[in-house]
Amino acid sequence: MGAPLPSSVVSDLWVPPTPSLVETATGAAAGAWAAMGAPVLVRLVRMGLGPLGVSRDGRLPSHNSNGKNGNGKNGNGAGPEDRDPGWFGPDSVTWRVHADTSMLVAGMTAFALQTLHPRAMAGVWDHSAFGGDFFGRTRRTGEFVQGVVYDPSDAAQRRCDVLRRIHTKVIGHTPDGRPYSAGDPELLEWVHVTEYLAIASANRRFAARPMSRAELDTYVAEVAKVGSAVGVENPPRTWAELDAAFRRHAPDLALGEQAATAVRYLESPPFLPAVARPPWRAVWAGALACLPPLGRTLLRTSEPPLPEVAACRALVRAVGRLLGEPLPLRAAKQRLAG
Repeated sequence: MGAPLPSSVVSDLWVPPTPSLVETATGAAAGAWAAMGAPVLVRLVRMGLGPLGVSRDGRLPSHNSNGKNGNGKNGNGAGPEDRDPGWFGPDSVTWRVHADTSMLVAGMTAFALQTLHPRAMAGVWDHSAFGGDFFGRTRRTGEFVQGVVYDPSDAAQRRCDVLRRIHTKVIGHTPDGRPYSAGDPELLEWVHVTEYLAIASANRRFAARPMSRAELDTYVAEVAKVGSAVGVENPPRTWAELDAAFRRHAPDLALGEQAATAVRYLESPPFLPAVARPPWRAVWAGALACLPPLGRTLLRTSEPPLPEVAACRALVRAVGRLLGEPLPLRAAKQRLAG
């Protein structure tokens, strides 16, 4: 596992930083520039970010369960899920956080962190074919993360039930022979904690309206419902609990061969179209900026230079201005409006 980690890395409470004045100013300027040039820029942005999960019509990926349309209806009129705000609802912190374009950065941060658990990484390596279908896997993950937030309650539960069934089939052994199962409570906690840590960190650094310290606690408490639904035992309900849960896994974490390969792929996917490479590099710099100290230490990386982080914020804020609300949020609003 290498040398012991510094005590400050494993003991001090970490709270994700908010943007510097330079980053904020850069993001504001990019948003204004995007608004002025929207008719020309929007098509280029959609083309460039298509591999990141943004479709050509400007929408983030969505999935409709059981043949229902985006309004929660089955095509024959109003359904029982109409007017159901789902697990969170419009007044929740979660709805606001998941509507922000900073979610593009969060996905990369989460995957980079999740590679560090050798048993979790082995499951991805053996069962997800991330190299051959990386973008497909990314889209499916995004569909789940957004679906449980904006779907009606029954549909959100169905997503979690399906995921639990899939987990029963994800079993095997790490390269050094240790058994793994995606249904293992330890791995379920690791994925839950890293997912929502990454979303919170990206929101604090790149969102148009970053969460306050109090809202971090509210957000963690709200998404604990998702953790419970997928089988996490006693998911964290405050930011301090989530941070502590992340650190508890430290003795099991390492940058193994599979993880190093996955991170190299994430840094520069070999088949990424040329038009997508500049925005990808910007988002990757932002993802590294969102890593907690423990993650940065284990991934053997440092804080990206300020110009790169500012470029990421500019991209995120410009994309947010150009593309507007994600499709799952639009569908939820239409459902509630009747």
